[in-house]
Amino acid sequence: MLSTLALASLFAAQAAAAQSPAAAPAKVAPMTVQVEAAAGGDAGVQAWVKELRAALEARKDEFRLAKKGETAEFVVRIDSLGKAQDGTPVLNAALVLGKTTRPFAYGFTDVKVQAQALARNLRKYADQMKAAPAGH
Repeated sequence: MLSTLALASLFAAQAAAAQSPAAAPAKVAPMTVQVEAAAGGDAGVQAWVKELRAALEARKDEFRLAKKGETAEFVVRIDSLGKAQDGTPVLNAALVLGKTTRPFAYGFTDVKVQAQALARNLRKYADQMKAAPAGH
């Protein structure tokens, strides 16, 4: 009986702590982001830049688009569009955070839908890049 009361009081304390405002996760400040096209980007590259900017702008809790003349903390550089061996369009781009650059290729079918999907994951990638040791 004593162990049941001890467990009950433990669970009650945990439940109260979980509901208290102090237990809420710290709010993360929006990261300044810039989406840019590599020099000589064609219409497809420009479409990606436009859609990704719009998708990131909608994610106000995670990102804030850098203003003209402001240095962004995180940059997404759209380099080119290509095709995979199966004919699927592929976005060739890079994520830049400080001195760290991570190139990536991203297969897609619909620019707007895929830009929104990419925007949903970019904060996670940016946070991973921040946490990575320098030189990676």
